[in-house]
Amino acid sequence: MKGVTSYSGVAGFYFRHLLNQIVRIGELNKPGLITLDFGCGNGELKRLLKDGVVGYDIIPELSDVPDWRSVEFDVLVANQVFYSFDEASLEKLLIELIDRNRKIKLVVGISRQGWMNKIGKYLLGRPNAHSATKISPQAEIGLLMKYGSIIRKKSIFGLSDVFLLVLNEKRP
Repeated sequence: MKGVTSYSGVAGFYFRHLLNQIVRIGELNKPGLITLDFGCGNGELKRLLKDGVVGYDIIPELSDVPDWRSVEFDVLVANQVFYSFDEASLEKLLIELIDRNRKIKLVVGISRQGWMNKIGKYLLGRPNAHSATKISPQAEIGLLMKYGSIIRKKSIFGLSDVFLLVLNEKRP
C-alpha cells in the first residue's frame, strides 16, 4: 500500500530495529500502559507488543479506531509520521495534545533525511521514500521542543533519531 512502511528485506531489518528502540526508549512494555500508535500502518508495533496498543492511521482500513481522539492513552508513538504534516498542522496537533492531557508522553521517530538516507532509499529500491515530506526534520524537532521537553534521544544508525518527550505544562 502506497505510503505504508514495508518491513520486508534489508529495510525491514532497519525498521524492526527502529521499532525495538522506540519500545525501549518509551518503556512501552510496562503493564497497563496504553499506547496510541499514531500512523500505525500495518500494525507492526501492535504485533511486537501484543497488548496495550491502539492503532490509528489516516488510511481507515489500517486503523483500530476511526478517530484517535476517542482513545484514552498514556503514550503517543509517531514513528516517521510527522514529516507528512506541514508546520501549522503539527503545531495544531501538539496544542491539542497539551489541551487534552499534559501527562501524555510522546515517542517520536524522525528520519534525518540526510545523505545516508538518500543513498539508502535508492539502494533499497525506494526512491520515493521521502516524497511526502512537508516539514524538515529540523523544523519538526524545533516544534517538538517548543511544546515539549526531550527526556531521551537515541540515534539509529545515523539515519533516524528517536525522542522521548513530555509536553510542557503551558503552551507558548
